[in-house]
Amino acid sequence: MTLNSIGLFHVVEMDNSLERFVQETVDSADEKKVDVREKHAAMKKIYKELKQSYSSLKKMTEGQLQQPKQSGFVDPRVRELWTLARQANMTDDELSSFKVCLSINQLAVHTHTHTPV
Repeated sequence: MTLNSIGLFHVVEMDNSLERFVQETVDSADEKKVDVREKHAAMKKIYKELKQSYSSLKKMTEGQLQQPKQSGFVDPRVRELWTLARQANMTDDELSSFKVCLSINQLAVHTHTHTPV
């Protein structure tokens, strides 16, 4: 073997090693992307469940502190809007119309929070 053929052998071997290294790096990066996506999806699911549980607990405690039967609204945000509307200078017809709108809003909020994605 000549010096030139030995040098060429090392270049080819280094080229093959480099190709293997690049392929292993790409494979590793693909695995990491999939792993990150899976972890993100799992965390998103846990966050959604936690948020729903917290919302449920909040509704239960606020329901015990305030009587939703007086206004007819269960959702605390809708109840607050109804309280503000009653305090405003509105006629009975306007209040009645606003109450219907709030009822529709409460139903939409309830449907949205309990509809699985």
